[in-house]
Amino acid sequence: MIMEDKIFIRKNILDIDMQKYLQIASVSIIIGFTYFVGIIIAILTHQINWESFVDVAILGILSVLVLGLVSFFSFNSIMKIKRITRAIREIDKSA
Repeated sequence: MIMEDKIFIRKNILDIDMQKYLQIASVSIIIGFTYFVGIIIAILTHQINWESFVDVAILGILSVLVLGLVSFFSFNSIMKIKRITRAIREIDKSA
């Protein structure tokens, strides 16, 4: 009985971790999509001056920063979700 409780607790902790990483991945994707929509709106409304090197450089630096962080958090979360899924399967097999 004690072993079953430990397995149950371990599985619940893994489920909570999985939900956390699903949330991080979802929010990262939403932030990236919102950033793209904002850039498209800025381009369509001519808020970005393409003739100014400074404006384009700032946009490029911000884009690399934002999209780099979004990609990092998304891929990191997806990899952790895969590991958690494997661990849950192993627990189910051993139980």
